[in-house]
Amino acid sequence: MARPSSLSSMCNACRQRTITSRRTLTTTSSLRADDVPPKSNNPLHSLHQDLQRNPAKPTPSSTTTSNTESWTARIAADAQKRREAARRAAQLQTPEAAPSATTHSEVTRLLSNANAEAGTRPGAGVPSNEPYHLHVFAHKHNTHITFTEPSRNVILSFSCGSIGLRKAQRSSFDAAYQLATYTMKRMALVSWRQGGKKLVGNPMRSLAMLRDGRSGQPGIEVVMRGFGPGREAFQKALLGTEGANVRKRVERVTDATRLKFGGTRSPQVRRLG
Repeated sequence: MARPSSLSSMCNACRQRTITSRRTLTTTSSLRADDVPPKSNNPLHSLHQDLQRNPAKPTPSSTTTSNTESWTARIAADAQKRREAARRAAQLQTPEAAPSATTHSEVTRLLSNANAEAGTRPGAGVPSNEPYHLHVFAHKHNTHITFTEPSRNVILSFSCGSIGLRKAQRSSFDAAYQLATYTMKRMALVSWRQGGKKLVGNPMRSLAMLRDGRSGQPGIEVVMRGFGPGREAFQKALLGTEGANVRKRVERVTDATRLKFGGTRSPQVRRLG
């Protein structure tokens, strides 16, 4: 191999360095097919693909943030799955938790039937043959007359003050007689809803629909209380022409005057003169 002309003017040491550098630059490495690593196992190839997909260079802070967000999303997804599983299990165990339209209509029908039954038999534990009650409370200062249903729901309630009498006028015999006459007239005219006015689905009743109890329909029980002048006045009005409509429907008369056996000392009797 002929030496270049440029090497003739160099010293021996410089000539050796130049020849060595030229040999290094011109030398090529030849690899066999077996020596080339596959792309799937080549880490540089994977890095190249990652850089192509995301050309921005990831920073440590962004990498930490993305990892935290991914873990948070995974935890939230797991919690949502557990809640869904618990909800489905609860629905399987208690199917009435989400009632359908058919169930709602059935419940409404049962409630209406219960209200109707409560109207036909007002009051818990009240027998079907329990009569209506006409309470007469007569004391020495006034007289009170109250007409109630078998369940004790008040239909009419009057006293001597209801007919315009005041103070000492309410304690007389004539005042009690006028009150009894007025009450019996109102009883013949009034109509009430069975079971109470709130049960709008129940039928209306009146005094003409009541019987004496022997026909199977409830009659009227007169309950007397006290020994004031109104006691005798009411009896006379009931036995007269004013009480004809009420008298034929009376099936029982009861005395409910409270009797004292012992107890506290009574107030001293007032004596005049």
